[in-house]
Order: sequence, then structure tokens, then C-alpha cells
Amino acid sequence: MNDMRILERDVETQTAKMTARGVQVYYGDNHALKDVDIDILQNTVTAFIGPSGCGKSTFLRCLNRMNDTVASARVLGQILLEGEDIYDKRVDPVTLRARVGMVFQKPNPFPKSIYDNVAYGPKIHGLTRSKADLDEVVETALKKAALWNEVKDRLSAPGTGLSGGQQQRLCIARAIATSPEVLLMDEPCSALDPIATAQVEELIDELRSQFSVVIVTHSMQQAARVSQRTAFFHLGNLVEFGETGQIFTNPRDPRTESYITGRIG
Repeated sequence: MNDMRILERDVETQTAKMTARGVQVYYGDNHALKDVDIDILQNTVTAFIGPSGCGKSTFLRCLNRMNDTVASARVLGQILLEGEDIYDKRVDPVTLRARVGMVFQKPNPFPKSIYDNVAYGPKIHGLTRSKADLDEVVETALKKAALWNEVKDRLSAPGTGLSGGQQQRLCIARAIATSPEVLLMDEPCSALDPIATAQVEELIDELRSQFSVVIVTHSMQQAARVSQRTAFFHLGNLVEFGETGQIFTNPRDPRTESYITGRIG
């Protein structure tokens, strides 16, 4: 128990980039997410695990207001980014999504060139002043996404012509081109082969030095490999949240242990 107290103290000394308190989500009459409290720490990978339909992707989509696009969705509670309520009426969701980027389950490059895929966000948000500025942003984002060396000689080629793993790294480059503070990833490797998965996992570990990363994954092995903190969701409830090693080796809730050992899920 003393070890846990020390661990919790250590975590508290880290900076929370986003905080969620009492978050509930309804889709019509369906109460999809119940009373979630979570802190997303600076320069940390946080993994959301749990069975299908447990609420982990629903909660992820609360963090950049993607649920706004679902007519029947209602989000209650409070989510702060750097102390600012992201659901305040004065917050523009488009601007918020530049600060909280998202990478989806299936690679979804725009039907544009590799260059234009990455340049799109900085252009619409007016983040660059000249073509030279934009060139630099594109090159930097592709380098951060570990894709530059593979595509630097064919930036005008269509992004859809890349392999699946390259397309997903292109989508990561597109997401980080607006210099977000938080990067959300909804099962970013589920459509990829093992080699591409390993490349993306390595990339996630590198991106942690610049962003707060949140990843939804069905793979407990992936959560154990890439994250420092893990949240276990079950039936719309946040059952347990803590340091990844503790969640996997010494869970406090029997439901977490049942999921990790394969008895539920």
C-alpha cells in the first residue's frame, strides 16, 4: 500500500494536460458513459482498454468534441484543456481539433498528394505565412511521423497510393502538422500488419516527448508496450485507472483482473 501512495504522489507531481470530471455521455436514451474522472498527463501515453462497446472510444471522442457530429449525443460533465473548458460555447470545435489531433482506426488519407495531406491543416488554420514556411512544416511533420525518407522524392504522388502502414503514418503526420498539444489515436494499428504495427508503436513512443498521447486499443499487449498509464472501461464505467505496470500486474478491481486474464471481454 505504501508503494501505491508513493506512486500516486509521483503521478500528482506530473502536469495534467487535460482533466475530465463527472463526464457522462448519452446517445438518445442510451447512457453510454457514466461519471468518468480522468487526468491526461503531459508527455505521457495513456491507453484506454476494455471490451468492445465499453465506452473507451466514446470517451476518446469527448476529448476533441467529435461526439458533436452525432445528432443524438449529449455530453455532460467537465473536460478542461490547460484549464479551459473545451465545451464552453465560446470554444470553436475546429480550433480545438487543431490543438487535440486525432488519428482514426483505418488510415484515411485525403484524395490529395502526400504534400497536400500534411499541408491541409496548417493552411486552413492559417499557421504559415509563406510557401517556404509550409514546406518546412510538411517536412518536419513527415520527419516526426518517420515517413520523410520514404516519401521525400514523391511528395506530389497521391497519399492513397502508399502502403497501409505508410498511410497511417501519413495520417499521423497530418494530425501533428498543426502542432497539437494532445494526440488521440483510436485503434491506430488495428488495420495494419505486424511490421507496420511495430513501426507505429515505436513512433508513438517517440511522439510522447512532444505530445500527450491517448490511445484506444483492443490489444492489452500493445497497451503494456506503449503506455505509461492505463484506463480500463467496462459497460460504460471507468473501472480502474493508474500506472500501466500496476494495472497489469496488481489490479485493484476484480473486473480488471478478469479482463486481463481473459475471463471477461
